[in-house]
Amino acid sequence: MRAEPEGTKGQLARSEVALRSSTPEDRPRSRAILESVGWVGAPSEHRAWPEADADWQARRYVREIVAEVDGVIAGRVALEAYRPPFAELCGLSVRPDYRKRGLGRMLTRAVEQEAARRGFPFLFLQTALDNRAGHSLYTDMGYYPATRAEMLRMVKFLDYPLLSDFRRQRPLHQYAGQPVAGRERAWAMTWRDYLTEDALRLELEGGSSEFDSDGIGPALTACEWRVGSGARGLSLRIQPEAVRDIEPGHHVALEITVANLGRRMESGVFQMIVPPGVRVSSPATNIEQVFAWEAAPGETITQPLVTQIEPSFEAGALWYLNYRSLPISVETHWEGHRALLSACLPMAVPPPLT
Repeated sequence: MRAEPEGTKGQLARSEVALRSSTPEDRPRSRAILESVGWVGAPSEHRAWPEADADWQARRYVREIVAEVDGVIAGRVALEAYRPPFAELCGLSVRPDYRKRGLGRMLTRAVEQEAARRGFPFLFLQTALDNRAGHSLYTDMGYYPATRAEMLRMVKFLDYPLLSDFRRQRPLHQYAGQPVAGRERAWAMTWRDYLTEDALRLELEGGSSEFDSDGIGPALTACEWRVGSGARGLSLRIQPEAVRDIEPGHHVALEITVANLGRRMESGVFQMIVPPGVRVSSPATNIEQVFAWEAAPGETITQPLVTQIEPSFEAGALWYLNYRSLPISVETHWEGHRALLSACLPMAVPPPLT
């Protein structure tokens, strides 16, 4: 077969196909192809969430979006996006005389697009328990109710393949949310297949709003995945040590655990994703960057880690935010599947220098 030159266009079932060399922008999608057919090789190092650009930092990591109709500011919403994985949709408001025109939906979609563009896989909001119009809008747009107290917290998964694949492959799935027994500020979000025992359960930690979250932002700390009517299953968790008022220069211990709940051997890797100014190392070697695991049926694997907040880390930016905590994340990869978990480190926040 003769090799086609770069840039060649062809036809495949009436669809135009272009063959060319990949660019850096193509790499995330090409990597996803590898993952879709089975894990091929482990990552070689920790990843860092990208730093917010200067424009976002100057606005203290908050952006307001407005809807203008015939010269009138008829609606507004804000996006608070400090560090992935969670961004917050704040204060969606539409003037009463401009409601029922789709402005709320347009503003919500604009926030989602901006959050996704900046690499945030999760978006959350808080709303009043009696805000039925808001509940209808948000559920229709794919938000799930989670923690409930004086307010209601809702979450949308902008980029979470483990959940989107589960839902797509099981069209009769049902969702339920309930408190985790014996755990304060922990909520179980469960999608269960109506016809089988297959289920995906995520644990969301944090209060129902900024007012009852004790200064700690929402975190997705655990995942339980069961498919094939019990043939395969994993339980994953990230747990930081119980410590508060963390300052630059401090070290914080964490544990990542994976338990094999199925009937076959499972293997994969842990890969930490940290914000700028944070370093993660293995306490055993102080060199390891990515941690491979293999678990037999019924076996639990624990990986201890140490997180160091670099002395140069600037904590003053947290002064302006609703949640004065520093999120860190871990991705677990196994045979074409990928789950992201997170934890929030409560920081001692000094007043800003300016």
